Amino acid sequence: MSATKKNLKDKMIPSFAYNLIKLTNQSYQLEVEGWAPVKKALDAGDSLVFSSWHGKSWVPAYFLRDLGIYALTSLSRDGSYMTEILHKLGWKTVRGSSSRGASRSLLALYRKLKEGASTALTPDGPTGPIYQVKPGIIFLQEKAGSMLVPMGVEACWKKNFNSWDQYLLPLPFSKTALVFGEPFSFEADLKMEAKQKILEKKMEAVNLRAAEIVKK
Repeated sequence: MSATKKNLKDKMIPSFAYNLIKLTNQSYQLEVEGWAPVKKALDAGDSLVFSSWHGKSWVPAYFLRDLGIYALTSLSRDGSYMTEILHKLGWKTVRGSSSRGASRSLLALYRKLKEGASTALTPDGPTGPIYQVKPGIIFLQEKAGSMLVPMGVEACWKKNFNSWDQYLLPLPFSKTALVFGEPFSFEADLKMEAKQKILEKKMEAVNLRAAEIVKK
């Protein structure tokens, strides 16, 4: 690929994806539940760690726009595209990977949380297994003294892609639900495996609630 074509591609992909996220989300019949206490915590300057499954980020990425929340994006070219898209949506980003450079990226997020910022992570990302919480999100939340916020998403009309995360794309004009769980933290004496199970159950609960809403 020539340099000119590459530069054109690098400009077009983020712009197209941003407009697609914006236009589809603006078309949804969106019902949001549990946002009030979360918004109150944000307005009070509390540091929050939003938790959304890797395959259910389309709606939260738009709903949480312009709040200055930090996201972790990969060091790849796709990560560069995602970084630009998120910046257009009013997010902030830390570049890194859960495998390569994990310590540096988590340290950068930790510092932002300690400064009072909030972040959003996918506890089953970046490669799964699907719907299984990995320790990273809990380790970060506890070290920073932040609160976890589970998020659930479902749509009446949707496309689930044939990927490891079964990525959910609500179709235009679909009845769609976004459910926030109450901000919480763990009891200090629990082992990591127990904390992972607790977060998995809370993630399951908000996603089941979102499914109930779209069926009404």
